[in-house]
Parts: sequence; C-alpha cells; structure tokens
Amino acid sequence: MRRSLAALALLSLLGACSRPPESAFVPVSSGGSLVEVGQSAAREDCRMARGNDGGDIWCGAWETPAVRIRRATGATAFDAATAARESLAARLDCGAPRRATAMGEEAALLDCRRRQGGWPAFVLTAGSGGRIWVAEGILPALPAAERGIGLLSGRATGTSAPLSSDAVALMAQRLAREAFATGDIGQYEALMSIGRDANQAERFAAAETAYRAALGLQERVLGANHPDSFQPLVLLALQLSNQGRHAEADALFRRAEALAPRASDPLSPALFQHYRGLAEANRGRTGPALAALTRSSTLYAGYLPPELQAGGAALPIDRGTALAPLLVARDVVPNPLAQRATVGLIESKRNAAAILRAAGRTEEAEARNAEALRIANAVPGLSGANLIAARLQRTSGALAAGSGRSGLADRSFAASARRFALGVPRSRPYAETLLLRAATLGPESGETAGICREAVTVLRSLREGVDPRRIAPCIDALVAAGPTDQALLAEAFAAAQLGQGTVTTTQIGRAAARLSESARDPAVASAFQRREAAERALAARYRERDDAVAAGAARDQVAALDATIGAAESEAADADAALQSAAPGFAQLVQSAATAAETMAALRPGEALLLITQPADRRGWSFWLKDGRIAAARIGADTAEIGALVTRVRAGVEDGNGTKPFDAAAAYALHRAVIGVHGPQANEAGALLVVADGALLSLPFPVLVTAPPPQPRSHEGARFLLEAMPTTHLPSPASLVALRRAGPSTAARAWVGYGAPRPVPAGYAARSFPAAPQCGQGLASLAALPGAELELRVASEITGAGAGERHTGQAFTLAALQRARLRDYRVVHFATHGVLPSDLACLSEPAIIASAAANGPDASQALLTAGTVINLDLDADLVMLSACNSGGGAAAGESLSTLARSFFFAGARGLLLTHWYVNDIAAARTGAVMLLNMRNGDGSAEALQKAQLGIYRLRGGSHPAFWAPFALMGPGRTVEPRGQTASAGAAAAL
Repeated sequence: MRRSLAALALLSLLGACSRPPESAFVPVSSGGSLVEVGQSAAREDCRMARGNDGGDIWCGAWETPAVRIRRATGATAFDAATAARESLAARLDCGAPRRATAMGEEAALLDCRRRQGGWPAFVLTAGSGGRIWVAEGILPALPAAERGIGLLSGRATGTSAPLSSDAVALMAQRLAREAFATGDIGQYEALMSIGRDANQAERFAAAETAYRAALGLQERVLGANHPDSFQPLVLLALQLSNQGRHAEADALFRRAEALAPRASDPLSPALFQHYRGLAEANRGRTGPALAALTRSSTLYAGYLPPELQAGGAALPIDRGTALAPLLVARDVVPNPLAQRATVGLIESKRNAAAILRAAGRTEEAEARNAEALRIANAVPGLSGANLIAARLQRTSGALAAGSGRSGLADRSFAASARRFALGVPRSRPYAETLLLRAATLGPESGETAGICREAVTVLRSLREGVDPRRIAPCIDALVAAGPTDQALLAEAFAAAQLGQGTVTTTQIGRAAARLSESARDPAVASAFQRREAAERALAARYRERDDAVAAGAARDQVAALDATIGAAESEAADADAALQSAAPGFAQLVQSAATAAETMAALRPGEALLLITQPADRRGWSFWLKDGRIAAARIGADTAEIGALVTRVRAGVEDGNGTKPFDAAAAYALHRAVIGVHGPQANEAGALLVVADGALLSLPFPVLVTAPPPQPRSHEGARFLLEAMPTTHLPSPASLVALRRAGPSTAARAWVGYGAPRPVPAGYAARSFPAAPQCGQGLASLAALPGAELELRVASEITGAGAGERHTGQAFTLAALQRARLRDYRVVHFATHGVLPSDLACLSEPAIIASAAANGPDASQALLTAGTVINLDLDADLVMLSACNSGGGAAAGESLSTLARSFFFAGARGLLLTHWYVNDIAAARTGAVMLLNMRNGDGSAEALQKAQLGIYRLRGGSHPAFWAPFALMGPGRTVEPRGQTASAGAAAAL
C-alpha cells in the first residue's frame, strides 16, 4: 500500500522546484558579440550580450543570465521601479523602491529575493541616455548591471562610477552578509532539478541525496533555518516519507511548517499542505491526508482567476467547449505564479481522488478527479499540459477499473499511455500505464501479451523494478499463452524478475545514491557522473518535446526535437555501458533482469534455479530452471497463506534455543506449495539456488520439510530439504550471472576476522539519532558478545591466520575496516550484531555493528551500513556474518537481500548470514566446520550443508532452531558437484 500511495508524490508540481521557465523572460538577440562588463561582487567575470531592447549579462559559469536589462516605461526611474515591483511580483519578492543615483543620474533600487530559492536579488531602474532602463538580477551582479546600463545607453566609459546613496549602502551591507557566487545558484538549481527528476522516476533515495545537498548549499549561503530554505527542506521531508522513514520526515515537516509563512514563495503554505497530505497518505492515514490536500487546494485557488477558484465546478468537463477558448483568450493563467498554482490545484485534486479510490470511496474519487479534469481542460496551455493530461487519464482509468467499467478503463489507460509515449517515451510512467492496461484487458485478450512485452522491454532498459502486483497480470498472460512454450516461458521468467518490494526498492536506491556520491574508484565516480548527466539531458529533451507538442509546434520542429532525443538516448546508452564496464557489480544495485538463456548458462551441472514471485492479492508463480529447460507452475497457496505458514515455522525457531515445538506440518505445506508443484523433477537436482520474495525471504529453505511429517508439531522424524541438497539463496538471477562471471577469488590470504565490538556508549548513540531517542537507546542496549572472541580465534586457527588478522574490541571500527586491505583475503568474517530497520526503525538500511570511535562524538563509526559496504574493496569468496538477527518478516528478508547485494558489489561472491537469534555454540561450530570443509575443497554451499548436518546429527542439536538459521546468499565459492551421496557421507563423518 505504501508504494502505491507514495507514487502520488511524483506529481509534485511541475516546475515548483526549478527556476522560472524561459517563457517568463524576454530573451535578447544573441547575434552580437559579448562585451565585458567587469566583475560581480564574487569576483566572477561578467559579459553582456546586446539585443534590440536591452542586454543579458552572464557571470562566471552559470548558464542563466545573472542580469537582464530592458528598456522601461515611466516618467522617472522611481516610477519605473514601482511598476517593475508589480510586474515582477510572480518571480521576485521585493521591498519598496529606494532612491539612488547611477552615473550621476536618478536611479531607484529594490531589495528583492527570488521566489524560487530565496536567493538575494535586486531591481535597478536608472535614467541614462534619455531613456529609462530596468535591470533585474541576483545581488552579486549589481555592479555589472550598472555598467551594462551605461554601455547600452552610451554613457559608460572605461570605468563607470559606482552607484551611490544610502539605499546602495544598505544593499552593500546585505551583500557582505549574504555573499554567494552565480555558481552557487547554478549548483543549487542543478541539484533541485536532479531531485525533481529522480522523484518523478520514483528514485526517492537519489532525490533525497540531491535535495539534502541543495539544502546544505542554501543553508551555507543564507544561514540555517532561513525561511527560503523551505522548499528543499519540505521536498527532502517528502522523499524520506516516500521511503517509509516517517520519524525523520516528521521532524523536517515540523521545521518546514514554521518556515512556510515567511518564505519568499507565496505558494509555500500550499506546498506544505500538499506534501504533508502525500506524507500522510504514505502512512495510510486517509483522513489527515484528505484534510491536508483540501487545505492545499484552497490555498492554491487563492492565486487563480475567479473562473478557476471554485475548483472548476462551473467549468464544463470536455475540452473544446465554447468556454475553454474564452478562458484562454482572457489569460486565465497570466503569470508563472498562477500557472504553478493551477498545476498545484489540479494535482491536489487528482491526488485526493487516488486516495479516495484506495479507500473505496469511488463516487467521491470520481467527483474530485472530474474537478481536476475540468480545470486542466479549461487551461490547455499550461507548461507540461500533456503529462498532466496523461496522469489524469491514468487516474480516470484506475477509477473506472475499480468500478468494473473495463471498457472505459482500457480507453483511459490507452490514451494515458499514448500521452506518456509522446512526453516521456520509454519511461517508468509509460511502462506502468501499460501494465495497468494489461491488467484491465486480462490474460485472455490477444493484446495483453504485446502490451506486456513493451512494458517489460522499457523496464529492463531502465533497470527498474515494479510492485509485484503490477507485473503479475503479464506473467499470467504469458504463461497462459503457452504453458509449455519455452520462448513464452522465457518471457514470463524475465517479467517475473521485475517484481520488487518497497524495502528493496528503497534500500537499493540508497546504496546506488551513496555510491554515486563517494565511489572509491575515481573511474567509477566519473562513470556515475556521466550516466547521471546523460539521464538528466535525456529527461530535459523529453520535456522540451512535451512542451513543444502541447504548444502546437510544427511537424518539422517536433522532428528536430526527436532527433535530439535520439542522440540523447544514444549517449545515455553509451554512458550506461561505460558504467557497467567501470563497475561490473553495478547490476547488483539495480533491477537487472537476466534472460533465461543467461541464467541457464550460469548454472552448473545438476543445479536448479527456483524463482518465486508472490503478488499481494493472488497466487503467484514458481519457475524451475534446470538442464536448459524452464517450467512454470502456479504456487499452491495465496500470498496471505504463504505468510501465515512462514510465521508458523518461524514461531518455533526464532528464540534460537530449541524449547518451542517446530511446526513440521507448516514447513511441509510450504515445500509442497512452492517446490512440490514442479513434481518429480524437484527431487532430481543436486543443488538448489532460490530467488524468493515476500515472506519467503525471511525463511532459509533448508528448513522446509520434503515429505509428510510423522509428527506435525515436532521436528522428530521430519525429512528436511537440508538432507536432500545444498541450498543457496540469491537476490536475483542477475546476481548469479554476474557472480559466476566474476570467477573465484584470487586473494593470497585465507581469512581475516572482525568482531566482539564494545557496546556503543549511550551518549554517542543518542547523538546519532536526535530525532528518535528510542533508536539511540536500542543501539546502546546491544550487549557485548563474549562468544565472538572464541569464534574468531577458532576460525583463525582453522584457516592458519595469525593473531594480527583478528580485530576485536576497539580495533574493530568502521575507520579501521576502511583502512584495511580487505581484498587480500578470500574470507572476511564478522562476529558481531547485525541490525535491520525491522529492529531499529530509525535505520533506513541494514547495518553491521562495530565499536564506536574512542573519541566519539557519536555512533557513526559503529555503523557499517549497506551504503558503506559498497565502498569496501573485496575479493572474497565468502563474507561471514554470524550474529545477525532479522526479526522476521518480509521487510527484514528484503533488507538482508539488500545487504547481500552491497557485499556483492564490493567484491564478495557469497554472504553467510543468520535469520534469527543464534546459539553462540551453534554459531561458532557452524562457522568453524564450514571453514574446515572449504579448506578441504568444498564449495561454500556444500560446506555449509555439511556443517549444518553435523549439528543436526549431534545429540540435542536436531531442532532447527540450532542449525537452520544460517543461510548462504550468493553462490560463494563453487566446485563441480561430486554427487549427493559423497556429500552426505562426508557430512556424517564430521
């Protein structure tokens, strides 16, 4: 639910977080040469391009004019300043004009701030050469503006006299207090643009990174808690909400609420209510969400003409009526501020319609969406009108589908997809609209398979996943079209890989965003920057085309824009290929979908791959790949039933001490539902690789029971999958392909170990989570691990490592780990706590706990998160994490999968982890025996299986609580299978 509501935030007000559109300005001719006009107050060189009616001045490297000078009307400079204050009010928040002098003549100066971003600005009007001139720009460019007026009027000499008057003195004081360069604004606008694009693509972690950087830059210039830091602050809060980090989001929303009434942008209060409404929707709070959106609609409407202020109730709903052209002719939306307010009003109402639909209030939803349609149709010339219409039609389709009007729903989705194809072709919104249409048509329609192919092709090219519910109708259609057709099953297998949970989406996005900020390899950092720049350029070209089509551009103009889009697509593809070359593990941090052929080529003789997909509202599919063939079978239980069975199994093992009865009947029902559906072939594999989702992510598959148990509520006499074959878990088939291509480790040393951290001091923990004291308390409450010392000592003796390769206590910090040459070791062993967001809600990604730095000041040195793991440099067959506790549930399983992806990117081939509280003795024995087996030549999966069988066959060790929590993510080190009988015999001898 949270993902579908979070997607509402994608409409966050077109242009609300970027600079005013170029149409808001009157450009000058660029045919003349550039003239030097001195320097800005930040000592940037400034140049002016003359035009017929004035000139534009550029300073530094900023791509936007820092000053625009035009001829003005008015009897005096003061009169012109008064008029300019009114005419520029949509973009500038200016005080009353103050009298000044320029070049010995009368002038007037307005102290202003830009509505967008709150950057200090000015308006200067001056009489010169018999004319009145008006210059508007950013504050540091004021000196260049005066000289520009002198040059345009013919009054300037080699140097011009500086402005003079008390007003100018006050402006100079302000400039000294709020010094910044044009590059600061350029960087701010670029970051805000990146954040907007990432938000619209549902890359919320990347948007968070961009908005956080923009906020930091703005606070450096304007000061902390400046009213005009409202916009990046509130957008950052929304991104945190979209990722489910509600406590952090609430803290930022409280700050933003205090700033909104004082911000230069008059729409700030409306924006606050709008985004707060979306955040409430993310939490499933329908009432507060609708109340906030209603308030935002009222606030937006105050900036609209009377015809639109009533919410469009008096407007006809259909385009092309007599009223619509009348309204356009009367300039219903006469300025950028009113345009933004109109878009905001449309989006508030559309968002409310989506929330009402999700709450089952269909009639209210349709009424709210109809209001949005009326307003949009009455003002067709809005910036981004094509995309606004596309989203409205998509909402209309969802409403129609929800009330059983499949024909209307199909037409609405089809129209929406066509508009998205025009405005943002081959984009996520386009693909998801196709998936909605496929669901409406159903698997029986002859059109569904073709629509699904297009959607899957787009998503694979974007390397993005979707909610499993979105892709499920396509899997149904493809399997139904050919239950045994290998080509169709291969398409269904590729489609199934695109289903991705909310936690995975968020945490992978955070890891990728973190990597793009701080890649350890300069070549990787450069490749990331090139890829991101190419994506932004492509998005910009799409927007240009969208605006041109909406404005009725000629066919040849649109064709020229199509050519630029083609070039931008080629550059994006080249940049992506360069990134893949620089960072071969990048596929781990995105939703790459491997083909069936690639996957089967990566399988070893005797291995089978099991892919399970579980949409939330139906029975999913189980795919079995072995010996070059694909089989697909419907899972034998729905998602709710699977979740209940997993809960029953875990209830008997989560305490880790074996005192609770094991629900063998539930473990058998799970095996029958997801593996047994493939019949006898499921018993023929020599090894199994599992790609699961949903609740199954929190369960290690060796604990499944393969035959009817003699005692349904006991482990006694049960036959476990552990005994039948070694089992490996994978985040995705693409992980298997990438890791097998990497080959085995070539590191010279066998083993290095880290563990037994000192407990984090309560003061340090509290300072790390000031907005969530309970999280600091939870982190500080993690106990010492006395058994970890023994575990690492035994492991070092088995592998022949020296005492200097064991790092415990205060020697185990994040800084120490980052300094170490980890790629010298084939096995990296952690004996410590593993904490997931399901354990500490303030965490947004999984973390391995180290010791805090001796001198603090907080717990940052104690948290090795997935986002920091990716910057480790490994060449390891195996990373052992022997004291992780997931806390159970699908969210925890997704977090563990994300942690594995991060280690795989860093250079590991496998990750050993645990799914519940682990008995110290069992953990030490399992790790030690696994290492011994690997030293004797076993692959990672086979070595773990033998170690677990050793505990299972010990007196008192047969309860799954002791041997089952361990799971291998990734293939680790692999060897050619030597037959199941030999493996079982070797295990029995241990």
